[in-house]
Amino acid sequence: MTLYAIRLPTGSTSLEDGEVVDQFAYGWDFLEQAITLWRLVDTARADQIEAIKDRASLAAGDGQIRFHTADLHDLVRLMSGVEDAILAAGIVDSHWRVPNDRLEELAKRVPAMDLKTERSLQSKASALGEVMINAGSIRNFLSAAVDADCIVMLA
Repeated sequence: MTLYAIRLPTGSTSLEDGEVVDQFAYGWDFLEQAITLWRLVDTARADQIEAIKDRASLAAGDGQIRFHTADLHDLVRLMSGVEDAILAAGIVDSHWRVPNDRLEELAKRVPAMDLKTERSLQSKASALGEVMINAGSIRNFLSAAVDADCIVMLA
């Protein structure tokens, strides 16, 4: 599901007045992936990210989910450092590769790891690193939205 960074004119709260500054086709999925990555090393942080996501979902009711400035700042702060934390925990090596004997176990905890596609075992060792890249991508998108003074909306 696509996330949109939207800049609203000063004083406006209407999306119809806003300008779409950027969009991220897999943003919602990558946000979910970032949460699963944090669950590997820091459940409390994962819970905080999920709480922001859930709060925005509840506030939307049946409408559009939006992340406003305060939530965006919190999301960027909370999502920062997951790659270093996973590396420090010894889950991946310095090349972000997982030992072959841990792939299946980690795939159960991080469902976005691609172990089903026909590729070599050596390539599958990078599956968690690929999800880590996705987490960095969503963090960068949200950070850019903050820098551009945008809200982020799910559509």
